Amino acid sequence: MKLLSNMAAFFTGLKRRIFLSGRSESVYFGSLRENEIVGAIANAVASNVAKLTPQVIRKTAAGVTIKNDKLSRLLEIRPNAENSTYDFLYKMASDLVYTSNAFAVVFFNDDFSEITSIQPITATSHRIFEVDGVLYFKFVWEYDKKSYTVPYQFVIHIKGRYNRKRFLGTPPDAELQNSTELLGVTYNGIKNVIKNSASLRGYLKYNNFADEEELRKKVGEFQSAYMSADNEGGIAGLDNTMEFHEITQKPPAIPITQVSFFRENIYRYYGVNEKILNSTYTEAEWNSFYEGVIEPIAIQLSLEFTFKLFTEGERSYGNKVIFTTNRLQYATLQTRNTIAGNLFDRGIITINEYREFMYLPQIDGGDVRMVSLNYVKADEQSEYQIGKKDGAETDPPPDGVAVVKYIKCKLKEGEMND
Repeated sequence: MKLLSNMAAFFTGLKRRIFLSGRSESVYFGSLRENEIVGAIANAVASNVAKLTPQVIRKTAAGVTIKNDKLSRLLEIRPNAENSTYDFLYKMASDLVYTSNAFAVVFFNDDFSEITSIQPITATSHRIFEVDGVLYFKFVWEYDKKSYTVPYQFVIHIKGRYNRKRFLGTPPDAELQNSTELLGVTYNGIKNVIKNSASLRGYLKYNNFADEEELRKKVGEFQSAYMSADNEGGIAGLDNTMEFHEITQKPPAIPITQVSFFRENIYRYYGVNEKILNSTYTEAEWNSFYEGVIEPIAIQLSLEFTFKLFTEGERSYGNKVIFTTNRLQYATLQTRNTIAGNLFDRGIITINEYREFMYLPQIDGGDVRMVSLNYVKADEQSEYQIGKKDGAETDPPPDGVAVVKYIKCKLKEGEMND
């Protein structure tokens, strides 16, 4: 890729110094990408991480401002020319499951004043070097099998099981080796037994002597004539020189208990279960999965993007990147209605946002917040009820019935216009 080639050329002068340094760190990771169970887990985790929404915000004493600059659009729509935000996050999360490390390289313009793209990297091997207190990331990209070296400051790095190495997460290969190998042996054993049980269905007994060559010829003729798919009737004709004896073999029972045990070991390792993989989870099960698996990744993404994309000065002004999700998307309609109703009454969400909670289309004029007049400061209840403030008469509060009718009309306006 041209971008990576340009960056590699830019840092060519650093390579000798890097190779002279003896301080480095790397890890071995194997072939879990070929394991069907780990593949299903990776897909479930990555599919949900990919639903996270990145936002560039600025948080100050005056409040939170959601920015809509070039960086915001880059993160929210397409971090690079090849990947949408969904694809980008899916790839990062998938690599994290397989290797406990996920990388993306940040590219800048010529004067390093603006971020132009962020490219996720699947590396066949990687190493982090430290030279004079500065970290560098050297990797072989799976895409072109070429080696590149970039400053670690330009690398988004998400870690899993960060418990042994200084810079890298611990790959799951060694820890899952027993379960994956035993499960593979069990599968292969079942396959071989079934295959062997189907290979011999009977034998022919010849009453007259025949040499080995003649015997093989007659067996071949019998198989071709009576044991092929062309013999639709299932009947064979024999003379008195031979007898056919059928061998009945029952296929072995699949050791469901053993298979389930090994699968559950792998599930527990990643914090998932069968319902998560099959998308048959309940609201409570989804919340547990989100809090245990997805949310930690979202926190890492937020912290890493904030540190790697902003300078110290920008961070000091409250600029940060956060990754959020609508956790109510998996809630029951009753839960959504209860939560959304409370938020709407307090003016936290707009009419259209309320409609979105309830799976309804947005309407014109629905981007307004409504506040229930049933709420008043505790020390002003009497004044509110009698329409007085500081001993002076005030305008009576609006008719509550009229307000309710207006809100209901707005909420249902979409259906009335259909």
